[in-house]
Amino acid sequence: MSIITTAQAVPSRLFAIYASLYDNENGELKDRLKDCSTPPSLSNRGGDEDGDSSTTLFANTLQEARRLGIVEEVDNKLRLTTDARGGGKKGGESEGPFRAYLRNTLFDQSRADETQQAGFMFALVWFLSGNPLRPLGFSEAPQNALKQDIGSHASRTELTSLNRYQNFLYWARYLGFATIVGGKDADDVASRRAIPDPTRVIEATLSDIFAGDLELPIETFLSRLALIFPVFEKGSVRQEYDGLRLNPLVDAAHRLSITTSIALQRLEDRQMIALTSVADAPTRVLDFGGREGRISHVSLRGAT
Repeated sequence: MSIITTAQAVPSRLFAIYASLYDNENGELKDRLKDCSTPPSLSNRGGDEDGDSSTTLFANTLQEARRLGIVEEVDNKLRLTTDARGGGKKGGESEGPFRAYLRNTLFDQSRADETQQAGFMFALVWFLSGNPLRPLGFSEAPQNALKQDIGSHASRTELTSLNRYQNFLYWARYLGFATIVGGKDADDVASRRAIPDPTRVIEATLSDIFAGDLELPIETFLSRLALIFPVFEKGSVRQEYDGLRLNPLVDAAHRLSITTSIALQRLEDRQMIALTSVADAPTRVLDFGGREGRISHVSLRGAT
């Protein structure tokens, strides 16, 4: 089981458990936490719109929180693990530490393996390899597309049903890798589209990538980004996925995906970074779908 395969383990429910325990350093009784984490509307009618009982909603979400190493039980009380709390104190902002813990767990290969979350990075590589100019249908299961791309290895993404695919998209959006558009309400889900867009996550990581430098060669920039998120170009998971493609990418060592190219361009448009091409320096091709560009260096704007 994982955040993809456990239908109830959507970001909002896991964060509800985390936030409740974050403000209670001494821990909380399981039944009390269940009451706090389950909306009265669900408790009263015994289930959600998918027919899941409130007990199942809480129990399965809590199970995933345990599997992720977020929650432990001590003296019959549930509390955050020291690692998950990250030094945060009661009354402090809790979502930052929650996101940081997820990043450190989901994007570290050994920790992802230990917590049974390795499928998420593999699925994310497939998603980021797509074309943001051609958004994916939110209600269209991706099994056939995956099999055409990596054949029998498609199951490694865990995207073996529509429900799992949608759960993955919720997590990709929450972590800053996706945008979901369309669908005004529950009756209009069919019109929703999912766009691979890692702009937010790259922006949030710029200080870690530059680490005091003001300008980096593009290969150094990509290497540092890939150390944090192995799903990007030069990342170990990205390279493993590309090695399994039935139709290998052409000139992958010198080109960036459309998704990465557009994300970098957006950051330049927002004046967060500057993209330059210096004569005689090694470059990467930026792919914008209908046109191309070249980049040799990335500079951090607004740095002092």
